[in-house]
Amino acid sequence: MSALEITDLRVSRPGAQRAELERFSLSLEPGETVVLLGEVGSGKEAIMRVLGGLPESGYDISGTLKFANADADRASRHTKPHPRTAWLAGAYPSPLNPNATVLSQLSRVLARKLGVPVASGEAELNVVLRRLEGAPPLEALDAPPKNVRAETIAWGFLATAFAQTPDLLLADHPLSGLAPLHARALVAALLAEQKRAGFAILYAATGTETARMLGGRLIVLRQGRVVEEGPVERLATAQAHAYTQTLFKGALGEPPPPRNTGRGEPVLQVYGLEIQPRHKNGESARDSLTFELRRGASLALIGEDGSGRRDLARTLIGLRRAAGGRVVLDAVDVGILSENMLARLRRRIALITGDDDVLDPRMTIWDTVAEPLRAHLRLPRNILNDYGEAALKRVGLASLKPNTSIAALSAFDRRRLQVARAIVTAPVLAVLDEPLRGLDAFAQSVMLDLLRNFRSQEGPALLVITADFAVARTLAETALVLKDGRIVERGALRDLPQNSTEPFTRSLIEASGSLAQSGLPQAGGEG
Repeated sequence: MSALEITDLRVSRPGAQRAELERFSLSLEPGETVVLLGEVGSGKEAIMRVLGGLPESGYDISGTLKFANADADRASRHTKPHPRTAWLAGAYPSPLNPNATVLSQLSRVLARKLGVPVASGEAELNVVLRRLEGAPPLEALDAPPKNVRAETIAWGFLATAFAQTPDLLLADHPLSGLAPLHARALVAALLAEQKRAGFAILYAATGTETARMLGGRLIVLRQGRVVEEGPVERLATAQAHAYTQTLFKGALGEPPPPRNTGRGEPVLQVYGLEIQPRHKNGESARDSLTFELRRGASLALIGEDGSGRRDLARTLIGLRRAAGGRVVLDAVDVGILSENMLARLRRRIALITGDDDVLDPRMTIWDTVAEPLRAHLRLPRNILNDYGEAALKRVGLASLKPNTSIAALSAFDRRRLQVARAIVTAPVLAVLDEPLRGLDAFAQSVMLDLLRNFRSQEGPALLVITADFAVARTLAETALVLKDGRIVERGALRDLPQNSTEPFTRSLIEASGSLAQSGLPQAGGEG
């Protein structure tokens, strides 16, 4: 008996010209994994909302749903999830109440699903966490969400879903925004539990790498319709549809073209830099750094949260005082500048980040782009308008009304707007802090093209902060790999996959899916 049967499911928004999902059918067997892949608005969100009992009010929903050991029901906006169905949400952005601990919220959810007291729900959660290899202890969840790492919350969500002993697991982008090492560990736990318990998985994926890790059957959707379907192993290497080819085109991990290292004046010069104060015995707490970054060049700081990569980046751009050594930014020693002078210097630095809250939600698209021009360059209005319009056109936002508020934009549009804002400032240095985080495969491809164009046209030096080796290798030429506040390896990103001898670096490469492209031997293998 199938774990789930969907027949001719159709979902349409009131007044919309086309359906959000058109005549979708699926048969999902016990123990089987099906991955839904597509950009935002492809139809995968509609499928997950209906199955999870979360359709929006006013939507027209038709078709039939049949869960294991249940009669077929007509799909409607009143559809409720089957009792043996568990929902697995993503930890980024966190869906939790910021004012209560993660543990208390997950315990209440589990207690409600199991029909037991909250204390029993917490005990069940603890049993599952202790069983899962690599999972944090229960105590790590006993804090408000802002004080708990995203990967720890993700483990909590996973354990909560497993504790419900489901027949069907609805996984709604649970790995989105997580570092590749953490994502791989969670996938390993998910597949091990599936093998043990035999439940089916319907997984809505953000990127192609998640599909590769999960395996099983892949369904590619676009504009509410299935464009291609088949085993992940086959579609990952041979795609028939142009849209599937776009998603799998392998942009991540493809090194940028070789750069003429002789061109460009120095933008960043670092001499014996120490980030933390020395110990009492006089020894430095971290390695000292000496390097140079020229205009048009790029450097990646690779590491997980807590590795020290952001502390180092903040020190390099003058947001944090160095414990020792010198940093010269745009020919100025940042260590001798006052806060006012540092603020003026930082006008020549652009920031593009995966944290879309960096943009003021109360501002409009036009104000967001025009503000740095007005504040820094004091341009006449007609020239200001020309600059702003050209930047919005380059990132594909010219069709939106200029008075559209930031709060009304999608995550993808906000990310593109950050690029437009960077374009108009013509910076000498651009800091890219996880610029692709949380975007689907199609949006990642577009963002990479925009960032490459920004780099070639404006020619800034790039400082890339990421936990994903594939992202680093796509955007930068050289790298510093950080772990626990130490630089464990450095070198050219083209060479590191073949030449790395550091186990942590090798684990980052494997987790990022760059192994197949680079030819790096498996850990413990020959070569």
